[in-house]
Amino acid sequence: MITAETPKSNNPSASRDLLLIDGSAPFFVPFVDGQRKNWSKAPLDALINQGKISQHHRDLICAALVSYCDKARALGFTAITFDDLAHLVILDSYSALLKETVHSWRSLMQRAFAIAAAAGLRIFINTDLMFWNQYIEAAAGSRSGRDGRVRQIFVHCLEQLFTTFAEVSGIVTRIGEADGHDVDSPFKSRLWITSARQCNRWLQESLPVCEAHNTLLIFRTWSLGAFPIGDISWNETTEKAAFADIRSDAFVVSRKYGAADFFRYLPLNERITESRHAQIIELQARREYEGFGVFPAYVGRQYEEYREQLSTCPTLRGILVWCQTGGWSHFDRLTFLDNSSPWNELNTIAAIELFTTNRAAASIMRQFCREQFSEQDAEIMIEIVEIFDRLVDRLWYFAPFARRQIWFRRLRVPPLLWIFWDTILVNQPLRLMFRAYLDSPAEIRNDDREERELIRRLRLLIKQLSVEQADLTLGGDSLRLLYSLRRFYLGNAGKKRIIKISARIERYRNKHPQGFIVESDYSPFRIRWITAGALFALLMRSESDYRIIDRALLIRLTGLVFPLLRRFQHQRIPELAERQAGGLDLFFR
Repeated sequence: MITAETPKSNNPSASRDLLLIDGSAPFFVPFVDGQRKNWSKAPLDALINQGKISQHHRDLICAALVSYCDKARALGFTAITFDDLAHLVILDSYSALLKETVHSWRSLMQRAFAIAAAAGLRIFINTDLMFWNQYIEAAAGSRSGRDGRVRQIFVHCLEQLFTTFAEVSGIVTRIGEADGHDVDSPFKSRLWITSARQCNRWLQESLPVCEAHNTLLIFRTWSLGAFPIGDISWNETTEKAAFADIRSDAFVVSRKYGAADFFRYLPLNERITESRHAQIIELQARREYEGFGVFPAYVGRQYEEYREQLSTCPTLRGILVWCQTGGWSHFDRLTFLDNSSPWNELNTIAAIELFTTNRAAASIMRQFCREQFSEQDAEIMIEIVEIFDRLVDRLWYFAPFARRQIWFRRLRVPPLLWIFWDTILVNQPLRLMFRAYLDSPAEIRNDDREERELIRRLRLLIKQLSVEQADLTLGGDSLRLLYSLRRFYLGNAGKKRIIKISARIERYRNKHPQGFIVESDYSPFRIRWITAGALFALLMRSESDYRIIDRALLIRLTGLVFPLLRRFQHQRIPELAERQAGGLDLFFR
């Protein structure tokens, strides 16, 4: 292999040539209908009818893609990612209908590639390791050597991709997450890479193909914590084993900015500043845990801090901005297209400008509002964005809890637990956990009264706008609802409180039938507080480093106990945790 590990320029900014944006938004254009859908990948399978994609859908997507790519390039992006490898390659063993279906996808993607190339964007293809179907299952076999046969299939697919589509500049691989329970696809992926040693074998066999075709393999370290490889995003030991002897100009590591998903309150992942390999960092503009672009959830302050910390990082080649991708939601605001969310666009613009210029986040936001809205509305909008920013910090998150470093098994516990995609959770187990980690719930409750005044100010400002107010009103009312629900978590949880917040939830649902979903369960959790505190202290740790008890017992034991818990306490598990994504059991593998 080629023996370079890092970019060779003495000027870090000079080598930041990989400025990627995801290209999924145009593919959702035919499906903007207010229905709940998976936004983690472009809905390619939904386009197919009897093995073909209609001309109408092709034209809709390509027309949107022209506008989208031109906008992305004008903002300074140099590359675009498309879904996905499985839909672009054909194995000899595929049925005639599946081959015809792939040909139909190929035909659409050839048009998409031409549009992106005409806009001056390099093209990268996303892929899970490993996409799967009955034909790959049969080829893999069931005896020893199965992993080697699956690797051969993947390497063959890479060779076919780069040979068939010379305009493709590389692939972006995902090993730590796969298609969820609710995904119906002829290429439904599964978690295949389980260990660092296995990961290394895959890289050693895949990279020579990329080197031969002068393309890149961008390796995403993101993982949901499944299997021993599940801590690669933050664990130096696992990463070193997975990347052992990898010295290739074709290899680029892609890391999320923190040790958890796209949340606030996360310090910069230490693996970024310590990396020996060329890398990009992932930023999310369409905030899947902060409203999906329905209202402002400005990333400027957070990303500006990361920029300053990375200003002299010699291995950083750029960023990957997910401006449409991520999560399950019925909120379907697109980015840079009709039915657009200006707040997704603001975050996308902020991300690219912060990492390509020296501009301040506040300046970027103010200029955006003044260009996007009328002179009168602009000044109001600037204050609205600032208020939302503070309220998301203080009310969306339980700030003292969010600042805590809490680790469970191979994962950093998310700083946001009670809001999951478009669903708000209200239940006793979460109340138990918050109260175990919040030193003074009464003090937080008192501080929240200041935020209530901000909510009143926000609602007043929204009424003064001349532009459409519906989404902002939904955002303001959702924050007012959260204020009430926090009384359950921070204060008394007796019958009177439950009756009061149940009535408020009902009023919210009546006013916003397409608003956030609220899943509530007030039934008591019969564990004494002191016992619960001791249980959390046993299971959780305050540092990323594993304790002896974690390595020797807890990681294995919790993996065995969870199936029993799900069987006998299934009513305690929120429905969305089982019906979407990989399910809770994924975190215990």
